[in-house]
Amino acid sequence: MATIQSLTEAVGVLKRNPVVFVAGLIYAVVVLPQSALSALNIPLVPTLLQILTFFITPFIVAGILGMTYEGRVRETSLDTFTKIGKKKYVSLLAGNLVIFVITVVFILLMVLLSFLVVGIGFAAASAESALAGGVGIVSIAVFLAAILVFLLVMFFLQFWGPAIVADNVGVGPGFQRSVGLVKRNLLPTLGFGVLNLVINLALALPALALSLLPLLTGAGAETVGAAGDVQSATQLGSSLLAQVGLIAYSFVIAVVMTPFRLAFAVSFYDNHRPSAWE
Repeated sequence: MATIQSLTEAVGVLKRNPVVFVAGLIYAVVVLPQSALSALNIPLVPTLLQILTFFITPFIVAGILGMTYEGRVRETSLDTFTKIGKKKYVSLLAGNLVIFVITVVFILLMVLLSFLVVGIGFAAASAESALAGGVGIVSIAVFLAAILVFLLVMFFLQFWGPAIVADNVGVGPGFQRSVGLVKRNLLPTLGFGVLNLVINLALALPALALSLLPLLTGAGAETVGAAGDVQSATQLGSSLLAQVGLIAYSFVIAVVMTPFRLAFAVSFYDNHRPSAWE
């Protein structure tokens, strides 16, 4: 119920303060080139743009967090967006760098485990088949354990952004307060995560349908000659339509869902933090 209350409050904040969606539009415009070029399968450039947006989006996210937090008690404005964006940019950027390092360490660990497992597997296979089977089971268990540890770390750190803005603290205390809040509210936080997962899956369905559109329209019988040219043109048109549709859909989702997700996180954090932090 507490999670549903936070969701309802987040929707209320956005309804009372539609100006927050202007900040969401700014975010969508910033990430549009990256998502558009990715959808068009342009190599390398989206990665370079992602590096650029990595240093821009903390300002926007901080500003939206500030607006949604202020919007819980009074009207907010783009002045708050600019003020909090400037004030908390360094902290949000540092937090993103910490999350990035954690993610890179996890990926490197998984790669190292992969090489280690392959090496041990070959050695076990050449020695005894039963031993190879045991190594396979252990390897799967190790991989699952590593993934679980990574997910748990992300689970406990997910409210560091709202903590930094709502409590006006630095990146270190922000992470500490996120961990502390989750430890005190394990079941509500799990409900928060499940609800976010359901929303994300629902939003992914139209994108999946657009991605499959070229396959669905090109599923006819093989043809040759003029008929084959028509079929190819149809497939090309469907592919282009799917790419444009996917870009447009991603843009709209960024405009609407970025403020919503941040407002939801702020509402949940504000409703569950201890009064001693205020």
